[in-house]
Amino acid sequence: MEIKQGKTMKRIQQILPALLIILLTSSLGWAQNFDANRMNRDIKIMENILGEMFKTYSGNTSSERVFISGLSDGSRNVRGTHLPGYGIIFNVQTSSSFVYTSSSSDNESSSNSFYYSYSTGSSSDDDVKVDEESVKDRITEFLKDYASTIGQLKPTENVMVIYGSNSRHSFPALVYTSSNGKIDRREREKLPVISGSVTKKDLDDYRSGKINESAFANKVQTASTTDKEYLDLKVMSNIFETALKEQGDESFRLSGNVNYLMLDNFGAIFNLDASYRTNNRLFGNVTGITVTGAYIRSSSRDAPDAKEDLEKEEIEYLRKVASAYNNLKTNIKEYLVDYGRTVSSVKPDQYILTTVNIRGRYKDTPERIDFQLKKSVLDQLDRGQISREKALEQVVVTEY
Repeated sequence: MEIKQGKTMKRIQQILPALLIILLTSSLGWAQNFDANRMNRDIKIMENILGEMFKTYSGNTSSERVFISGLSDGSRNVRGTHLPGYGIIFNVQTSSSFVYTSSSSDNESSSNSFYYSYSTGSSSDDDVKVDEESVKDRITEFLKDYASTIGQLKPTENVMVIYGSNSRHSFPALVYTSSNGKIDRREREKLPVISGSVTKKDLDDYRSGKINESAFANKVQTASTTDKEYLDLKVMSNIFETALKEQGDESFRLSGNVNYLMLDNFGAIFNLDASYRTNNRLFGNVTGITVTGAYIRSSSRDAPDAKEDLEKEEIEYLRKVASAYNNLKTNIKEYLVDYGRTVSSVKPDQYILTTVNIRGRYKDTPERIDFQLKKSVLDQLDRGQISREKALEQVVVTEY
């Protein structure tokens, strides 16, 4: 679906009042104690902005097309993570697509004229095609125009944007074309994982006028991860998949695949989704929704005894969800400590970060959890300098 520039700018303008709040409060810096709620608010606002900036639609000169599963679909595909000592990492996730185009012309194949474009213009002449250069430009634009409003970062910490992620099950977009009764299938070239980062000091220097726009652009460190394989990251992602798929009932289990990424100046990042599975006769077919009193009232048909029984079942259900959530946190920490040493590409001063996104909404259960562990902790464990229990204590858990 094509979204014109006016809608994109209108959406960002709606976010500007919240940006102003960040700007007015960011000068307090670290003079006060770190405020986790404020940091989460700042991250959410930035996720919305990145979601708008990286919205895409399909472009094609053929007479017909069907577009399924875009490169990015707003803020729900943008995830920000605060890492104390490093800064903030935003991941703009991408997905594969299936596109069917048809044309009655004998001219150039419609698959050759198919492209992805940002939602920036009102006509095809205004299209900015999604390629490596345009992604880097858009990351730099975000860092320049918005990232400086994030508060509570130290001057040496970074703001990084990552576009895309590697998965063992990822594949390029598939374009099926029909011309004069013939069907052609082609794969569109997949973009590499692209990143751009800058320090908080450079952001502040640009905002205060100490450096100009050109100097700021030179401060932004951009990189592209090509086809370099990290077998150790694949092995670790397989460990997560195997362990989390084999969980029993009344537990959080893996949904989908485990994405992974290696950053030379940070370490390894793993990203996965988990959802609660149950055989409960009442809630088994509504796993992943918010359990509310309204649901109970509609199911009870005003029968007091039935309503009371359902309320008891809801309490028991939520108790099991909370227990399963705590077990999930314990399990992820143990997987990192017990198997994280296999991630040999990560240096001692770098990190292993695992992000778990909770599918569905449950009362008093966070939407996302980050598990951060410095590789040097695992090296100390291997040398017998610390115990396994001490290593588990070093896993930093952040809930959102």
